[in-house]
Amino acid sequence: MINKEFTIDGQYGFHLRPAQVMVEKMSPFTCDVKMKKEDGTEADAKSILGLMSLGLNNGQKVQMETNGADEKKAMATLEELFRTNFGE
Repeated sequence: MINKEFTIDGQYGFHLRPAQVMVEKMSPFTCDVKMKKEDGTEADAKSILGLMSLGLNNGQKVQMETNGADEKKAMATLEELFRTNFGE
């Protein structure tokens, strides 16, 4: 299991487009991928409805967790998504 903290860095927070990009990039991986808010609320990062239900705003910190056979590759992809602000 790999855990890393990231900060939401988007004027409109974590809205539909970044959520869609995350689901598209995470779905091919066989490992579990979760996004967790500071209050402990979590969502499956392969579920657009789950991600949107978190209601993340700009500046909020989240924990990303990958667990499974390809967890390292999945986390590397997450790092790239956050680094490039989901292509926005």
